[in-house]
Amino acid sequence: MIIIQLAGGLGNQMFQYALALQLKHLGREVKIDDVTGFKEDEKRDPALEAFGIRYERPDRGEMIRMLDSSMLPWSRVRRKLFGRRKKSYFEEDKRYHPEIMTWDDIYLEGYWQTEKYFAPVAEQVRQTYDTEKLLRYIKTTENGMPDGMEPWLTRIAGTESVSVHIRRGDYLLPDEQALFGGICTEAYYREAMRQMCREYPDCRFYLFTNDKEWVREQLARDAGRQSGPEDAGTGLVGRIEVVDPGAVKSADLTEFLLMSRCRHNILANSSFSWWASYLNGNAAKTVIAPDRWLNGWDCEDIYRPKMRRVKGQSAHG
Repeated sequence: MIIIQLAGGLGNQMFQYALALQLKHLGREVKIDDVTGFKEDEKRDPALEAFGIRYERPDRGEMIRMLDSSMLPWSRVRRKLFGRRKKSYFEEDKRYHPEIMTWDDIYLEGYWQTEKYFAPVAEQVRQTYDTEKLLRYIKTTENGMPDGMEPWLTRIAGTESVSVHIRRGDYLLPDEQALFGGICTEAYYREAMRQMCREYPDCRFYLFTNDKEWVREQLARDAGRQSGPEDAGTGLVGRIEVVDPGAVKSADLTEFLLMSRCRHNILANSSFSWWASYLNGNAAKTVIAPDRWLNGWDCEDIYRPKMRRVKGQSAHG
């Protein structure tokens, strides 16, 4: 049996469960621990229910055996004398490790952020994460289509739509800046949007962000800025809208669904927009990602072959 720890936000949980699907495909018995990873994370909860996913959870005895966590006196003495005998593996880096597919009788803790972990069952993964299921869940949660959602669906479907994911919030915390900072800069977004404008002259940009006030301030500032010669034919004024479905219980899920319905995607260094672009059904989509994903880590395996990578600093500043 393999137990996979569920942890993090929606995108990370989608990677973890996608690995579970591949391991099941290989004949393993897989159970999902959706408790341990959230004990010290008050901001996040198990989120896969939104896709109608049901999974088997390990019982207390199975968790004790895997993690050698029995509180019986002899077990406590043995651990003190000889150390803990955990049957577990903690993901130590961000690269793909194919040897994981050969393991059994182990507890897996990590994010597994690469398509390579589930490529053989990619079609099953897409069916599992069908956004129509997500739409039905949102309607159920909100007792119908959220008032602010339908107009966005219509506009996105009727234009050469490009989602732009701007992640701020927790990314601005000092500890998080060391990992995420200086990657998805204003220069990155400007260059990514210029490239989209050159490729799709009629495109419109739909901005998805957890800091809407800051983004609106930036747009107001940029609207009065004179475009340079390098922007000929690619001006952004009048092309951009900040997506705001309103104060709904399922706001994050609603934005994820809307992002996935755009024809093209500009990503933040976030698994949230990674998955939205993965589920984008446009066969001719262009997906732009930052050239670096995390500071201090080798994240080459997170990039899909058809992603276009753009640096945080461009020739235009």
